[in-house]
Amino acid sequence: MCEVHGDGRCPHFGECGGCRMQDAPYPEQVARKASTLETLFREVWRAPIAVEPSPAIWHYRNKVDFNFGRKWYDEKPPEGFVRESVLGFKARGRWFAPLDIDECRIGPEGLPALLESVRGWMHAQGLHAFDSRTGEGFLKILLVREAKRTGQRMVVLITGDGDFDRASFVEAVQCAFPATSIYHGIFRGLADVAFADETELLDGTPAIEERLIIAGAARELRFRISPFSFFQTNTLAAEKLYAAIRRWVAATTPTMLYDLYGGAGGIAFACADLVHSVHSVDTVASASEDGKYNAHVNGITNVTFTTDKTKNYLKTVIAQGGMPPGSSAIVDPPRSGMTPKALMRLIALHPAHILYVSCNPPVFARELPAFLEAYRLTGLQAIDMFPHTDHVELLASFSQPH
Repeated sequence: MCEVHGDGRCPHFGECGGCRMQDAPYPEQVARKASTLETLFREVWRAPIAVEPSPAIWHYRNKVDFNFGRKWYDEKPPEGFVRESVLGFKARGRWFAPLDIDECRIGPEGLPALLESVRGWMHAQGLHAFDSRTGEGFLKILLVREAKRTGQRMVVLITGDGDFDRASFVEAVQCAFPATSIYHGIFRGLADVAFADETELLDGTPAIEERLIIAGAARELRFRISPFSFFQTNTLAAEKLYAAIRRWVAATTPTMLYDLYGGAGGIAFACADLVHSVHSVDTVASASEDGKYNAHVNGITNVTFTTDKTKNYLKTVIAQGGMPPGSSAIVDPPRSGMTPKALMRLIALHPAHILYVSCNPPVFARELPAFLEAYRLTGLQAIDMFPHTDHVELLASFSQPH
């Protein structure tokens, strides 16, 4: 295991493109994020914007994906030279330069042993990282997931087409990072994404289970997590996030709730007992299937799951006569935000209240004027889901004008 700096910083700080704030005390990080948000929204919101700190600031992430890549040389190697394969993250400001990573201070505990073991396995097996420039190589992504409340772990090796010694990979994982579930996935695209066109369970159970304890909720919630289903990456902060969303639902008292970009049902289940019904929509089929399973194990019967693009789902709702009176919507899109059609159709449906959950506030700020044409902005607050990074989770609430 690599040495950790005496001040708690990761030895890769400054070189890795991830944690840009590790050199600042955590309270200062939170204050910076609040100041950034207040500056971003000062034209529409004059009050302070509270940022709730994360309950954990080290090893808080329950999901990380490491890239297999070809080593970058500042001086171009001679023709025919085979670049060394590395396993890690991209260098800060240099997406083309992968780094060999030995440690990740915000990822699950135990990663150094896993990375060392998988790197050794790669070399022993004579395997190489996929090179998108040449189309050569096999290994693409090492995805690691950990359920913080149960301790269950999942490791997914994503490759291109081809064969490899599965038993030796399972052994390399289990001897260094005992896992509940180990998968192989095949992704045929060129992008560096943690996704697979096909998956094969190599060892253990098909999924891991996480649990959430949400203030005000009647029960502890259980969640099945499959390789690519969405789940908030900071479990303990997600409990704070869902509690805040639950308070908003309790205050706005909708009869029907639309949970757009709903993943495996985290938001829906946190609020299900407060409303008559919840419609959860997500584009990932496995997330919807996890949601149905999660509803069953939690004894929740008033949440329905639909696999569809949000823009298409909302088009169907419009065609069917719109949302019933007393409906509210929660929107939790990816970092790219809502598509223009999804945004336009949501506003056209005009639910009584909207809560926008944004992991990328600058993108939300660009969408905000469209909301303000039809709604009043009634609240802005944030939760720090991502300590040591520039990112923060923002909650913006809207109501119809009086």
